[in-house]
Amino acid sequence: MVKFALNRLAFTLIELLFAIMIMGITMVSVPIIMSSNAKGFETTIIQEAIFAASAELNQALSFRWDENSLNEVTNPTGLTRVIETGDCDDVTRLRPGHIRQKYHRRCLDDDNISVSTLGPDSGDLDDIDDIDTNIKDMFLNDSTTATGYKHRYQSTIGITYGAIGNVNASSNNAKLITITVSDDQGETVTVLRSYTLNIGEVDFYERTY
Repeated sequence: MVKFALNRLAFTLIELLFAIMIMGITMVSVPIIMSSNAKGFETTIIQEAIFAASAELNQALSFRWDENSLNEVTNPTGLTRVIETGDCDDVTRLRPGHIRQKYHRRCLDDDNISVSTLGPDSGDLDDIDDIDTNIKDMFLNDSTTATGYKHRYQSTIGITYGAIGNVNASSNNAKLITITVSDDQGETVTVLRSYTLNIGEVDFYERTY
């Protein structure tokens, strides 16, 4: 009696169907995963653009309120002061709410000085009006390489007189800083705003506790 050994040289139908199913799931899943990764990357870039705009806003707020808040000729190392807008006392140079102390806020000694015209002046960068208001790219973006960002993001800064609380825009006592972040399609991503007021500066180093 002769016995033959049968060698298994092929897939069964069930194994073949299972393999086809696995490949089908893979082909469907890979584009979804790639799309999800691309969206996650773009979301990260948008967050970075918002953080960059926030840094721009904080930088603008670090400058003096107005070109005329400090007389650089007679008092170049002094404190910025309140510009007279109608409520500074002629004798004490204080306005309502000011503290009668040497190093606290007070009005300029000359009540004939008014706020400067909005916009850059004489080439120096020392007050809020001097901020570059042109549209600027927020990231280096080389679209000719694979490392370039998917979209370009730009920021625009606007400086205007604003109204807040009991302060009217016509009093020129409040400036509104607006930073708009947009993409390369011109769509607005976010808008950041902050007010800064004509309240002068206090010398923190003179405080005692």
